[in-house]
Amino acid sequence: MELPLLAPGYYAVFLEDLRKHVKLGVLEHEVRPQAVSFNLAVIASRVGKGDGIEDVVDYDNLRQTILEVTADEHFGLQETLCEAIIASLRTRDNIHGVLIETRKLTVYDDAEAVGCRMSDIDKEAIL
Repeated sequence: MELPLLAPGYYAVFLEDLRKHVKLGVLEHEVRPQAVSFNLAVIASRVGKGDGIEDVVDYDNLRQTILEVTADEHFGLQETLCEAIIASLRTRDNIHGVLIETRKLTVYDDAEAVGCRMSDIDKEAIL
């Protein structure tokens, strides 16, 4: 996943290739959870100037957000899943952008994955 060039005062935190079985799909054979890979990045500003986890976006929060959003709900579309993750993360004041990519890993025998990539980024956070 490529990140945009960031304006001064912003930084990115990312999580790559988190794999989870998710209830995802509109086809009849997709009613059971299937393997999905998540790549996620947030563009943030520091909350404080210290050296503690409370001063920044904790990458564990990225992982927890994906786990919580996908815990019980069935998503028909990868687009809807991406939108739900973006909406959950954008509730924090110091998150100024989200980039998300989902990849279904077992759709075709002759392809590694099929996926969706979305972003929602404040214009002032990028150059």
